[in-house]
Amino acid sequence: MELVTIKLKNKKAKQLLNDLAELDLIEIKNTKNTVSKLRITPSHLKNLISHKMSEKEIDKQLKSIRKEWQRDI
Repeated sequence: MELVTIKLKNKKAKQLLNDLAELDLIEIKNTKNTVSKLRITPSHLKNLISHKMSEKEIDKQLKSIRKEWQRDI
Protein backbone atom coordinates (compact mmCIF):
# COMPACT_ATOMS: atom_id res chain seq x y z
CA MET A 1 0.00 0.00 0.00
CA GLU A 2 1.21 3.51 -0.77
CA LEU A 3 0.18 6.76 0.92
CA VAL A 4 -0.22 9.76 -1.41
CA THR A 5 -1.17 13.36 -0.60
CA ILE A 6 -3.34 15.04 -3.24
CA LYS A 7 -4.25 18.71 -3.60
CA LEU A 8 -7.63 19.04 -5.32
CA LYS A 9 -7.92 21.84 -7.88
CA ASN A 10 -11.41 21.08 -9.10
CA LYS A 11 -14.70 19.92 -7.56
CA LYS A 12 -14.96 17.23 -10.24
CA ALA A 13 -11.72 15.72 -8.98
CA LYS A 14 -13.27 15.24 -5.54
CA GLN A 15 -16.20 13.38 -7.10
CA LEU A 16 -13.82 11.16 -9.07
CA LEU A 17 -11.97 10.28 -5.87
CA ASN A 18 -15.26 9.53 -4.12
CA ASP A 19 -16.20 7.22 -7.00
CA LEU A 20 -12.89 5.37 -6.66
CA ALA A 21 -13.49 5.03 -2.93
CA GLU A 22 -16.96 3.56 -3.58
CA LEU A 23 -15.32 0.97 -5.83
CA ASP A 24 -13.02 0.15 -2.90
CA LEU A 25 -9.96 1.09 -4.94
CA ILE A 26 -8.80 3.85 -2.61
CA GLU A 27 -9.46 5.05 0.93
CA ILE A 28 -10.01 8.74 1.62
CA LYS A 29 -8.90 10.20 4.94
CA ASN A 30 -9.46 13.78 5.98
CA THR A 31 -6.01 15.04 7.05
CA LYS A 32 -6.99 18.55 8.14
CA ASN A 33 -8.21 17.31 11.53
CA THR A 34 -5.31 14.93 11.96
CA VAL A 35 -2.67 17.60 11.38
CA SER A 36 -4.23 20.05 13.80
CA LYS A 37 -4.32 17.39 16.52
CA LEU A 38 -0.59 16.77 16.10
CA ARG A 39 0.32 20.34 17.01
CA ILE A 40 1.15 19.92 20.68
CA THR A 41 2.75 22.81 22.50
CA PRO A 42 4.59 22.65 25.85
CA SER A 43 1.66 24.42 27.49
CA HIS A 44 -0.64 21.57 26.39
CA LEU A 45 1.73 19.04 27.96
CA LYS A 46 2.00 21.09 31.14
CA ASN A 47 -1.77 20.96 31.56
CA LEU A 48 -1.73 17.16 31.30
CA ILE A 49 0.45 16.76 34.39
CA SER A 50 -1.80 16.22 37.36
CA HIS A 51 0.83 15.48 40.03
CA LYS A 52 3.56 17.96 40.86
CA MET A 53 6.72 16.30 42.16
CA SER A 54 9.20 17.88 44.52
CA GLU A 55 12.90 18.02 43.61
CA LYS A 56 13.63 15.23 46.09
CA GLU A 57 11.00 12.98 44.53
CA ILE A 58 12.37 13.65 41.04
CA ASP A 59 15.93 12.90 42.16
CA LYS A 60 14.80 9.68 43.84
CA GLN A 61 12.98 8.54 40.70
CA LEU A 62 15.94 9.40 38.47
CA LYS A 63 18.33 7.42 40.67
CA SER A 64 15.98 4.45 40.55
CA ILE A 65 15.73 4.61 36.76
CA ARG A 66 19.50 4.90 36.37
CA LYS A 67 20.01 1.82 38.58
CA GLU A 68 17.71 -0.19 36.31
CA TRP A 69 19.87 0.66 33.28
CA GLN A 70 23.10 -0.23 35.09
CA ARG A 71 22.12 -3.72 36.20
CA ASP A 72 23.34 -6.78 34.31
CA ILE A 73 20.82 -8.56 32.18
